[in-house]
Amino acid sequence: MDTKRLMNRTLFFIAICAVVAGITMVFGEVNSLVGVAIVVIALIMLQRDLSVRPVWNICVMTLFTCMLGIAAYVSLMDPFLGIAVNIAVMMTIVFATVHDLDSPLHFPFILGYTFMLSVPVTAEGLPMRIMALIVGSVAIVLLNVIMNRNRMTKTSHNAVISICERISDDARTVMGGGTPSVSELESMCFRLNSDIYGRLHDRLFATSRDATVIGLTSSLMTLGRAVIEKERDTDVLNAVIGLMDAIKNHENGDLSPDEVCSEISSFIDGNKDADLAILASARTISSELRQLSEEDDGRSKSFQMPSGRRLANILKENVRRDSVTFTFAVRMSLMYALWAFVWQYWDLENAKWLLFTTAALVQPYIEGTWTKSCMRVAGTLVGAAGFAAIAILTGQDAMLMSVALMVISYVYTLIDPKRYDVMMAFITMTALLAVAASDPEGDVLMERLVFVLAGVVTALFANMAILPYRLKDENVGLGRRSLKVSIAQIESIRRAAYGDAPLINDPYLVLKSAAISQKMQMNDKRDPDAPFGGFINIQNAISSEYTMLQRSVADSGEECRGRIVNIIDDKKDSLTEGDLNGLEDEEKEILRRTANLLRMHKESRLILAEAALALPE
Repeated sequence: MDTKRLMNRTLFFIAICAVVAGITMVFGEVNSLVGVAIVVIALIMLQRDLSVRPVWNICVMTLFTCMLGIAAYVSLMDPFLGIAVNIAVMMTIVFATVHDLDSPLHFPFILGYTFMLSVPVTAEGLPMRIMALIVGSVAIVLLNVIMNRNRMTKTSHNAVISICERISDDARTVMGGGTPSVSELESMCFRLNSDIYGRLHDRLFATSRDATVIGLTSSLMTLGRAVIEKERDTDVLNAVIGLMDAIKNHENGDLSPDEVCSEISSFIDGNKDADLAILASARTISSELRQLSEEDDGRSKSFQMPSGRRLANILKENVRRDSVTFTFAVRMSLMYALWAFVWQYWDLENAKWLLFTTAALVQPYIEGTWTKSCMRVAGTLVGAAGFAAIAILTGQDAMLMSVALMVISYVYTLIDPKRYDVMMAFITMTALLAVAASDPEGDVLMERLVFVLAGVVTALFANMAILPYRLKDENVGLGRRSLKVSIAQIESIRRAAYGDAPLINDPYLVLKSAAISQKMQMNDKRDPDAPFGGFINIQNAISSEYTMLQRSVADSGEECRGRIVNIIDDKKDSLTEGDLNGLEDEEKEILRRTANLLRMHKESRLILAEAALALPE
């Protein structure tokens, strides 16, 4: 480990201890675990960019954490009342943090809620706990704003540079007689679009800059596809490499917007015989870069759907019997409420560890359940053995075990283990040491192990028996949604050609397509057969073509736009010379690409149907 990393990890550990110590000192020992929960939530939430609307996000985070604190207090009033409260809380957490297009964020909130159940407060102490949660919520968002400030702008610049380098490498491969794959280029472009989608508030909030970045990446992807699949002129390919260098220099700040646009104009003027898709893409890239420079000067505006329509979209997406959110919410709420009742009704102190095991092992998907459970058991046993050794060496002295707890926590922070079994070994040791330090006479070890193993068995049963959900099931559902987006994109092009105003959903079509594609790719990579790979690639190409056509249609003549409407209405996926007569070359290319869009959509439907039929019952 280098010195810089060691220093950063040490400062990070000190900061964590300071946050926990600060909350403990100000709000009392009973709220020390609230400090731990705040730290865990803050670290996990760094995956999300909360810097877009910080005041709004502070209000939402405060309401959410305070709801957990009040619910924990109410649920402990009576075991039977606790069943209803705990089911409602788990449902709320899952529906707020688990979506089929994002990585789930439920664990730190369920963990924090469990902490507050484990260390209850009296009615007199509840206001102090609420104050601790309010202060912690503000700290969560402020940390996120500090860490993620200008994150999307930096991400966009770095992604565009990487895409340009990929296109240059592909051009060199083509000149060398090779056949590069378009999938890596598409993956890079749609990863950026998916990142932008992930920044949407309630997944339907963005800025005008985001839309421009999407247009730029789609244009680059179209240009790259033409380089890989069509263009074979060495002079043109060399010119493309030079063009990519100019765009990279602009992103690095070495070329002004006017200079890079001048370079693009020179490329277009000097390569009239290049593939028409390359020339059209270059023109669009110039327009997007100029627009981005204006928006970076402070003229970027936010755009947002009306709140009613936004809420309707969220409910439609998640409150479905076949959604991962619904199935996981039912599974988690039933198991959590059951074990909370067992713990409270029979007053089994160490039965609360069943709640921690449930939070860790009840999973949204069946895939990985057995593997993760085995790793959980192995890690728990290793951690328990380590605790037993420390207990023997220290003679179960509370002070010495507290020191050992700090050392173990520091080592864990330094090495930051990624393997789940190693992580669980450290978590088990620290949990046992914390309990033993506060109650050195208690028989912690065997009882904890019994409850953890019981939790593992029941979590496995729940994952397999209570509304089981597979990644392949999700991909079929996502595929259907992707096809609906494609239909909406084709209809959007038809409206543009017909002269109608765009619908309110149109700005989000590329964003949603990118998010669906990215999630399907994540799911498909976990399957050795990768049955949806072909479908994903075609849908990526459709979305890229849609973005380019949407811009090209506006610049085409009235005759060309009329033929576009006819092609879409007649669902013509191939054209004759008669369909193209009397048009300029660029307009002929627009018609060909419109027909190609319809052909790809038809092919994509067949591939999805075949992949769905191949799934096991």
